[in-house]
Amino acid sequence: MATTTLAPQVYGADEIDAVVLDPGSYTTRIGFGGYDSPSLVLPSCYEERPKEDSEGEVVRIFDENSLYAKPQPNSTIKSILKNSIVQDWTGAVEQYEYMFKRMDVDPHEQPLLLTESTMNSYKNKVRALEVFLEREEFCGFYAVKQPTCVSFAHGRPNCLVVDIGHDLVTATPVIDGICLKKQVMGTRYAGAFVNQQLEQFLETKKIQYNPIYTVKSKKASYWENESSRPDFEKRTLDYDVDSSVGKFNLSRTLQEMKETLLECSLEEEFEEETIYFELPDGLNVPLSKSERQSLSNSVFNPLETLEKNIKGWEVAHNGNIIADIGNGNDRTSKEYVPLRRSKKPEEVKLSKVEAAKAAFKKEKITRGLGISRLLQTVLENLDVDLKPQLANNIVLTGATSLIPRLNERLHSELTARNPSLKIRIHSVGNTTERKYSSWIGGSILASLGTFHQLWVSKEEYEEVGADRLIVSRFR
Repeated sequence: MATTTLAPQVYGADEIDAVVLDPGSYTTRIGFGGYDSPSLVLPSCYEERPKEDSEGEVVRIFDENSLYAKPQPNSTIKSILKNSIVQDWTGAVEQYEYMFKRMDVDPHEQPLLLTESTMNSYKNKVRALEVFLEREEFCGFYAVKQPTCVSFAHGRPNCLVVDIGHDLVTATPVIDGICLKKQVMGTRYAGAFVNQQLEQFLETKKIQYNPIYTVKSKKASYWENESSRPDFEKRTLDYDVDSSVGKFNLSRTLQEMKETLLECSLEEEFEEETIYFELPDGLNVPLSKSERQSLSNSVFNPLETLEKNIKGWEVAHNGNIIADIGNGNDRTSKEYVPLRRSKKPEEVKLSKVEAAKAAFKKEKITRGLGISRLLQTVLENLDVDLKPQLANNIVLTGATSLIPRLNERLHSELTARNPSLKIRIHSVGNTTERKYSSWIGGSILASLGTFHQLWVSKEEYEEVGADRLIVSRFR
């Protein structure tokens, strides 16, 4: 006989209609289990301004159109996540409640599946349980790692998930649908790294960025030299605008530049083709083919950047992303040991891992790890019986992975370094699926009839406690 502490045992996605929430550094996605794309995608930030006629109280705005509209007096833009980890829980909770209201979610009837980064801290996991089971009172809750969701989205329970996102590039081995957290590696040579190069590129050309809300009218103009200026009529505001608002608008423009201009090169190409990109004030900025490819190739060779001395990336990243973020010593779920893994003495396995790390240590310190060397290090650290299977199932995800020809160059470099391995890279051609793979995988999981026995109810949470759930259940 079932105990009263278990979550409702309903088998069938149509009856459950679970909510899937997938927070990311750049956007946060939410939708219903069983759907093929998220119902709502919002920036992982919000506008905050003082509430009228109320001293000390603030209003937080989450609607995307409102964020890009004309800024209000005394408004600031604040980020919710950094490195795929929630930093501002006050803003996060209000954003989630705003999403639940727009989607007409009934927490008492619909369980919630939350995707989380493999680097998520123990403190954040406890807070998530408190928010969704105590504050929001969801009838069921479950947290699953984002690489696990990606593996389900691609139908590959054994794979190496390479997530090239906004803040981070991570490589996570997934075996039997479970992440091997101790083997996870990553760097910060991701989308924000390319954004910073583009921003410094504009500064080098003496181009002052004018956000769209400062432009009343404009005429097309072209950059020729450092004295070139845009031809536009400026909209004057009778109040000061916080710098965070300008930076938020600049990040959107830089995102559009990346999507429009970037392309990886497999070898040196001598054809020069200049493409112009129009800024919000009407100024068209030229970028040659070599400049565009230099931007794209910097994620492979972090030292070969378009601009020297990239601000915020002065120190080379060695791939130990969990230690860099500072959650390496947190209590977490038990490390999964695959049944098919070879039975080798523990000291032999440890010595092999340490030897592989030592081989790359010197080059990491001086060069930093681009994508190819990052994946090579992860493959070298794997047990010999897992390495061929994961090399044959490398899955690319994340918006920055959409750079044209990136997967071709990655395949070429890995094949050259591993002639005895069959390298196969799986990258979905559909833009939506590539960007939202973790949400799609969560949607598939939440809609499986056999998954519903895993939901955690508030009663079970109160009975066994957060620590036991985090260590033993959420793997």
